[in-house]
This record gives sequence, structure tokens and C-alpha cells, in this order.
Amino acid sequence: MIDIDYRYRRALQPDGLTTFETCLSAINDAVADARLAGIDPGKCPAIALLRRHMASMCDKIPVDQDDQHRKLRASCMERIADLKNKPAIIALVLRGLDHRPEELRHYRREGYRALRQIAAHLQMPSAQCRIEYNSPNSTLAGDHTLEVGDLFVRISPERYGEPGLAWRNRHWKKPGHVMRKAPITELRDIPKLANKIRRDLDLKLPPQSRLI
Repeated sequence: MIDIDYRYRRALQPDGLTTFETCLSAINDAVADARLAGIDPGKCPAIALLRRHMASMCDKIPVDQDDQHRKLRASCMERIADLKNKPAIIALVLRGLDHRPEELRHYRREGYRALRQIAAHLQMPSAQCRIEYNSPNSTLAGDHTLEVGDLFVRISPERYGEPGLAWRNRHWKKPGHVMRKAPITELRDIPKLANKIRRDLDLKLPPQSRLI
């Protein structure tokens, strides 16, 4: 089963859900995610919080910050902590993605998130990061790519024995002129993976701003 922390995070910060339609869409997405994870939607704290948010918005009254509300928030935070070292993209890729709309939706989001984390650990300037997703068909899983400075990283579905991770120098310069590859499971430890990429490509740390 595949659980995703997205619905828990969304339930804890529902500020962007300001209409009945957006709230209902968020609840429907959360129900689909819970079922994908093999969790009873009626017992999911994230769904309960989202329902409370929708009720308060429709009634135009603040959410009741009672003990039950605090318990639901605490349960969501516990689930996020549990899933911190279990990147969903690993389970998604290993399970298979093609022709599975819900899995593809999560794959697109989680791939983007993983590349952002790699860039952050490499201290790459976020404003210069170019992250793209390309697929030949909307029903098939595609490739996520990150390009910034001298760095190129790709996350792909593992088909025909091809590893899910690849990196090289963006401009094919030594020592990164050869594409290095690794299985998608390397995303279990993103700091370790980022350090390996830095060594393989001889990436230099960006200059630090001077303190005045």
C-alpha cells in the first residue's frame, strides 16, 4: 500500500481552500489517497480535519479548536513524521504507474518535490532551478528533470531494467561527461544521494553571502 503525506499537510494548512468547490475537491482527493493507502476514509484524521474546515467555511464561523480538533492535528503531524523517511515516489515507481491515474497524479507531484529537495541539499539557488515533466502520453509515466548551473538530474519510471535516477554535468563536461545512474531506492536518503552527486560531478558550493 502507498500512503502519501500530502493530504495530511493540506489538512493542517487549508488556507487555500476558500470555496465549497475547492474544499469538496480536496476532500475527494483525500478520500482517493486514503483508499490507495488501504486506509478507511472514515478513520483518516486528514479527511476529518478537511470536513471540519469545509463546515466552518460554509457556516462562516471559525473552526472549533476543541480537544478533538487538537487530536486530529496531532495525528496528522504524527503521520507526516512517520512518512518522512519513506518517500512515496519510491513505492509508486516500484509498484508501477502506467494507466493508473491516481498514482500518476502523485508521481508528478512527488517527483517535483524530490528534485527540489536534491537541489536544496546541493545548495542550488531555487530561483534558477528549472524542473520539468515530460511524458509521451498522459496515461504513461514520464521523466522529471532538474537543470541548474552545471547540474542535470533525471527521475524516471524504472522500465526494462533501467534505473530510475540519472545525473550528469548539464554541459557534458568532465568529470560529469558520463551519465551516472542509480535505482530509485537511493531517494530513501536524499542527503546521501546529493553528496554522491556532488562528488561525481565535482560540483562546487555556491559562494556564501558575506555577513556585514
